[in-house]
Amino acid sequence: MNQTNQQVIEDLKEELARKLSLSEETELAVLADDLKDALIDALDYCNRDTIIGNMSSAVKDIYIFRRNTEGVEGETSRSEGGVSQSFEVGIPRKIRSKLNRYRIAKVRSL
Repeated sequence: MNQTNQQVIEDLKEELARKLSLSEETELAVLADDLKDALIDALDYCNRDTIIGNMSSAVKDIYIFRRNTEGVEGETSRSEGGVSQSFEVGIPRKIRSKLNRYRIAKVRSL
């Protein structure tokens, strides 16, 4: 991971640790790992190697989305006691629209 991406992870880690009141070393290590995964998701979606512009906002959103859906991996919907829940699959549309401006198109031959 390059220096720019590493710096973004550190900045987001500090910001989210404050927001979520995380202080223990293991919690911060898990936060850093999850942020790295969210960054990789954003970079893969945009076909990039380095974060640019305001992509860090989308990385934070991906992290929060993944944290909120933790434990329901693989489910698209659920019904319990007459209450139905539907889950987004992949990166949510709102986050994708943020990332689309940074996306690099792939060129393919015919």
